[in-house]
Amino acid sequence: MRSIRPLRVVVLSIMLALAALGANWGTRRAQSGVVWPPLSAAFQNVGAWRCVQNLPISEDVVKALKLDDFVFQAYRRDKGEVNLYIGYYHSAKKVGAAHDPLVCFQGQGWSVGSRQKGAYRLQKHPEFSVSYSSMVAELQGEKQVILYWFQVNDKTTPSTHAQKLAMFMDRISGRSEDNAFVRLSAPVGSETPEATRQRIFTFIDDFYPELVRYVKQMETKRKT
Repeated sequence: MRSIRPLRVVVLSIMLALAALGANWGTRRAQSGVVWPPLSAAFQNVGAWRCVQNLPISEDVVKALKLDDFVFQAYRRDKGEVNLYIGYYHSAKKVGAAHDPLVCFQGQGWSVGSRQKGAYRLQKHPEFSVSYSSMVAELQGEKQVILYWFQVNDKTTPSTHAQKLAMFMDRISGRSEDNAFVRLSAPVGSETPEATRQRIFTFIDDFYPELVRYVKQMETKRKT
């Protein structure tokens, strides 16, 4: 009989504990009667970036992703444009409901390349750092840079597996169940993909502190 590696035992134990605890957390949240302020109100504008368009999401997609709230908007500053999508969840039971953009974009016919993971330390607020994944997607001559991460309270992770572990650790320390998937995209146009990625980082400088502020407000509201 083949032996089981200790690391696999640890990972499996964590996942089983998270699943068991998630049922209880979800029940407590459902009974709390907390009313959550909508994301659309919190992110109508982001610093010097102005919302220029609310992008549609069908009801079927909202149901498929099990969204509790979301924002999907286009922002512009000067001549630069960035699209923001946040899929927000109030329950630890929904960790993993968001789909990796690699799957979504390839499923819609986009070719994907230049995949990488990294950490961006904000220029305006160096106390914040965002761990992200990114890629360049192309379809019929249109090229976009996609940068995304999975949020757990005030932590960022580049994958849903890391998100599950972060949620487990937060729940041990009594933190909130709030989690989200954040995706930023921008058309490459006449720029290079790296210049477009820098534009997204500039947006993150204004956006991410506001996201952390929102999440912490939700955590405070849950405890009161």
